[in-house]
Parts: sequence; C-alpha cells; structure tokens
Amino acid sequence: MNLRPASEFPLSQLADLMTRSFEGYFVPINITESALLTMLKRDSIDLTSSRVMMKEDKPIGIALIARRGWTSRLAAMGILSEGRNQSLGTQTMHKLIEEAKERQDKEMILEVIEQNTAGVKLYEKVGFKKIRRLVGYKLENPQVESNEELKEIDIRELARLVTYHGLKDLPWQLSGTTIMQHTPPSRAFKLNDAYCLISNPDATDIVIWSVLVKSRSRGAGLSNVMIKTLFKKFQNKIWHVPAIYPEEMSFIFEQVGMQRENISQWQMSLNL
Repeated sequence: MNLRPASEFPLSQLADLMTRSFEGYFVPINITESALLTMLKRDSIDLTSSRVMMKEDKPIGIALIARRGWTSRLAAMGILSEGRNQSLGTQTMHKLIEEAKERQDKEMILEVIEQNTAGVKLYEKVGFKKIRRLVGYKLENPQVESNEELKEIDIRELARLVTYHGLKDLPWQLSGTTIMQHTPPSRAFKLNDAYCLISNPDATDIVIWSVLVKSRSRGAGLSNVMIKTLFKKFQNKIWHVPAIYPEEMSFIFEQVGMQRENISQWQMSLNL
C-alpha cells in the first residue's frame, strides 16, 4: 500500500470513495460532492495533507486531515470492505502521525464511535488517549409552552461568543472557529444570555449545532428556556443533537426531555 495526497483526485471521486469506505459501518454515510465541499469548508480539511490509500494502483481507502494552527484532526478514515482487516488502518495512522510531526504539529485529535471497539483499539494502539465521551440526543415533536421571544442574531456573532465564553477545550465541531463557517439556512438565536445555533428550521429534522450560556448567567436554567422556546417556535419537528457534545453538557438536553442516543463517541488526543 502507498498513500497519495487527496488533492490529486477530483472531488466527485473522493466523495464516492468516502461513501463506499463507510459501507457496513456503524453509521453508514452517503457523501455527495456538495456535502464534501461543506465538510472541507466547515471543518478546515486540508486535501493536500489528507491521503488516499492505494493498493495495486487502485484507491482502497481515505483519510481526511483537518488543520488549525499546530493541531491536526483526523476528520474521517474509511477503508473499502475488501481492504479491511489487513492492517491498512494502522499503517496509515503511523504515516499520518509521522507527517504531522514533520509539519511540527503539537497535537493530533480525533473522534471515534465508542461502540466501534476495533476502531478504538486501533487509535489506542498508535498512541491516542481518551479525553472524554461525546453524546447525542433526539426528540420527536415536543409539546411545550413558552411565552418567551427569541431574537435572531448573525451566526458570526455567536461564533465570537462561543470562542470567548465557551469551554476552552470544546470538541473541534463545537468550537467557535467551526461555528463561524455555518451559513444560512442555519440560524442563530438569542434569549437573554443564552444562545443557540440550529440547522435549517424549515426542514423536518433540525440539528442543534451549538448551545451557549454566558458564564455570568450559568446555573439559572437559561439553556432550558432557550431550547423549549425553540421547540415552541418550530413545531412538529424532529430535533437532533449529534454525538459531538461533551458528556458533562448532557444535562442541557436531558432537562428538556430529549432522549440519549445509543451511539456515542470518544474524543481522543495524541501529543506529538
């Protein structure tokens, strides 16, 4: 096996390779060229540092690397079904770590589905340590009462607030830098000192991408009021919290009646 920069391949081929590499996975994905472009922008994925695994001159897997400052993140890694169980993942990770060190990065991070025991063992084998568990939630058609009024704000404003007031070690996808890359039809709202970013509210399914309460107002139940007011404003929806939220934030979603999903993730880190 050898590795080639993902930048040498057309986006359409990379999207197809990603989709096929995750067939039979815990959460199968269907990546279109448009969806891949969104990932590249939002998650700071660097195609010149990302790699396509080649065997007998044919693509057999893909590893996407995101970069910010001195930190690299393994944004995704998948291998075609015919190439699994051949140590290709381990070989690829050793090479990616070596390349990150050559770039003088200080840290490499990733998230892996907790229930994917083989994946967790692979990353631990090459030196990654578990930082914390990331969890997700879901709730269909909540019925709530709320008389509060939401104010819509620029997503950029919320991103700045998350950077200033949010946890300093937020997962990559919850950081202010990532939030800054969201654009309409996603929308951001404010209620007093509470803030929230959601995906397109006109869709049947709505994703909660960010929840923030300014430090001076924490403990007053504002996140509860904010989310219930969103439920009231956008009724008859299915609400999703992706498994990218630290477990210590789970009370935010449990107190509004959301149900924890079966799939969780480990946030992992490797000091280089």
